[in-house]
Order: sequence, then structure tokens, then C-alpha cells
Amino acid sequence: MREIDHLIIHCAATPPTSDIGAADIDRWHRAKGWWGCGYHYVIRRNGKIESHENGDRCRPLTRAGAHVGDCGPGWNKRTIGICMVGGVDADMKPEDNFTEAQWKSLEEVVLTLLERFPSIHTIGGHRDLIARTGASPKACPSFEVADWWDNKVVHKYPESERFQGVQLLSR
Repeated sequence: MREIDHLIIHCAATPPTSDIGAADIDRWHRAKGWWGCGYHYVIRRNGKIESHENGDRCRPLTRAGAHVGDCGPGWNKRTIGICMVGGVDADMKPEDNFTEAQWKSLEEVVLTLLERFPSIHTIGGHRDLIARTGASPKACPSFEVADWWDNKVVHKYPESERFQGVQLLSR
């Protein structure tokens, strides 16, 4: 298994009326010449979690993703990519338009991965990693991961040193 130490959260940059999934992203990424969907997880508008383990067209966890190559060499090898469908308005401008079901599923995926991979110590949005590495700016995932983590997740688990000890890329 590869050494994974970061979770990176993305958005699909689709309007809220576009209910796409991993199969659609797989086609988009293959059209770019990639080896299929670059994300390990895709969270649909209804909260459905798509993954290779569930039989969906996502990147297997055993393989490096194709989601943060713009941040420099080595980042795809050490990260897991989670993509939430949505993230832009009808004019393709960044917008936090994710559903309650998606937020619940994101929490489930992130907490499960933190338990499954003790080597993961940092989470952040794509834009947070971009800011750290100096890559070309993007709004992805169209929300502040640190605010979501602090205000919606970590306070629910005050007894968990594991969740309390997670570092955030934006800090």
C-alpha cells in the first residue's frame, strides 16, 4: 500500500442542477488522456458515496490519484482525493451549493479514512494545497475546509484525540 498522509477535498465544478457521478468524471478524465477518474471518492448530490470498493469508476485506493498534479511531483502519490459534485452556480462561478446529504457523506468518508489510515495527519481543500505549493489558483472545493472541519465535525467528537489532532492545510 502507498504511504498516504493527506486527504484533499475537491468539487466537480458543476452547477447544482447537474447530478453527475464517477462514471461521468471517468469519461472526462479519460478524454484528457488520464487513466480514468482521478478521484478515489465521488459524493453525488443525493449523498451517495461512489468508490472503487463499491464498484464505481473511481481510482482504487492502492493507486495514486490524478487530482493534484498541478501542485507538483509526488502529491498524487501521498493523497486521497474526494470529489463533491457541485461547487459552481449556473454561471460557473464558485458557489458552496452542496446538499445536507453530501455534507453527511463527506463527514462519513473523512472520518472512516482517518480511522483506516493512521498515517493521514492533514486534510484540506484543493485550493489550500495550491496555496501551499504555489500552483495556479483555483476555488476548488468552493468552501473553506477548515471551517467545515472545525464547526461541523470535530466538535462532535471531543473524546477523539485522533480527530482533534488533525492538521488543516489552510493553517
